[in-house]
Amino acid sequence: MLRRVVLWGSTVGVLVASAMPMGALADTINPPLPDTPEVTAPLKRAISISQPKEFSVADRKKVVALAKKAGALAYPGRAVTLGLVRVHRIDATTRIETLVQSITRGYQVPMSTTVQDIEVVRNLMSLQAAEALQANNIVMGRSSAIIRGARIGDIVTLLDIRNKPHEFVIGNIAEDNLVGEADLLLSPQQADVLGATMITRYTIIGFTNAITVENAIRNAGFKDGNTFHIRRTWDAPNPDATRGLAATKRMVGEFAYKVSESGKVLLEGGWPQKYISPRTVFDDIGVKAACNVNVRVAIQGALSEVRRQGLSRYVDVGNTNAYGGCFYPRYNRLAGKLGYLSRHSWGMALDMNTSTNAQGGVPHMDCRIVRIFRHWGFAWGGNFTPSDGMHFEYVGERRDNLAFPSRYCPNIVGAQR
Repeated sequence: MLRRVVLWGSTVGVLVASAMPMGALADTINPPLPDTPEVTAPLKRAISISQPKEFSVADRKKVVALAKKAGALAYPGRAVTLGLVRVHRIDATTRIETLVQSITRGYQVPMSTTVQDIEVVRNLMSLQAAEALQANNIVMGRSSAIIRGARIGDIVTLLDIRNKPHEFVIGNIAEDNLVGEADLLLSPQQADVLGATMITRYTIIGFTNAITVENAIRNAGFKDGNTFHIRRTWDAPNPDATRGLAATKRMVGEFAYKVSESGKVLLEGGWPQKYISPRTVFDDIGVKAACNVNVRVAIQGALSEVRRQGLSRYVDVGNTNAYGGCFYPRYNRLAGKLGYLSRHSWGMALDMNTSTNAQGGVPHMDCRIVRIFRHWGFAWGGNFTPSDGMHFEYVGERRDNLAFPSRYCPNIVGAQR
C-alpha cells in the first residue's frame, strides 16, 4: 500500500556518535516522512525542507525569515536513530514487572526517531500523539510496537549519546503513516535529554498561499536536489522514496548491534546467519552478492528481466562484484553522526556500476534497468538527496507504475518500459 506523501523524516534516524567504517558500498538517506491528508485548512498543509545532516545557523535563520515573510511558521525538527536496550511493563494492580524485550548487554536496537514540536504534531499528525508528548510520554509507531509486542503504558529504555539509559513511557501507539513509518516520535524536550540536538529539517505550516511560500523558499536559495530535500503534503507518491525503518524491519528483520573499538558495526548473535544468504552468484547475470533472504527473490527477478530485455551489457558485473553488493554492516556515510545505519546493514540494498554512479554525481544507470528494478519493488538512489545512482533499495512494493516528475529516469506510466 503506497503512502500518499512524504514529509518529515523517520527513517532518516540517529544518535550514537562513533567512527564510520569506510567500505566500498555507498548509500543515501532519503527517509519517508509522515503522511498528511490534503485538506483545505491551512495548518493541514505543510512544506518540509530537510537534509541528511545538521542545518547551519545561517540556513536556519533563512528558513525562519522566509516563512515569516510568507505569513507562515517554520518549526525545526530532528531525525535521529536512538538505541533501545529494554522494554518492560508494570501491572497497575499487582506492581509485578514483566519483561517485554531485553537486549544483550553492550548491544542496542536501532530505533528511527522523529522529533517534532508538539504544535506540529497536533496540527499535522494526531491529537492523541500530541497529548502523549504533552504528558512527557513518547509515541511508538504501530509496526515498531508489533515487532516487540509493546503496548501503551510500557516503559522503554533508550540510550543517550553517552550510552546512559533513560526511561520513557509509551503514551500513544500511532499508525505508521502518521509517523513516517518511524519507530518513535519524541518532543524536542525529550530529545534534548538524550543529546539528540541536531536540527535536520524544518516544517513550514500555517500558510494560506502555497505559491507564496514556494517562491520564498526558491528565492532564499533552497532547491530540491543534492543538498536539500523539499516535500509538500500534496505531492504525488515518489517512486524512489525509501521505507521508514520500522516498516523496513518488519520486511527484513530487526537486529541489535554494537560498535567495536575500531568503529566496526557488529550485529548480535545469529542474525546474519538467519537473514543473510551466503555470497552466491545470481542466475542470468553473474552478479555475486550476500543479500537478505527476503530480498533475493526480487533481485533475481529484476536481474532476469534485465537479461530478457537484452540489457545485460549495461551491468558492469566485474565492478559490481568487486565494489558493489548488498550486505555490509556500517553507519550511513552521510548521516552517521546522527546514528543512522546504512540499509546495507540489513542486506536489503544492492549497489551496481559504482564507478559510473558516484554519490552526488549525475547518475549513468540505464533508465530501462532503473524501471525494471522499480517494477520488482526497489527504490533507486539516483533521485536521492544527494544522488546515489548505484543504489537500489528494497521497498517491497511495485514502483514503476507511479507518475512522478523525477529528476532522473522518470517512470513512463502506461507505456512499455
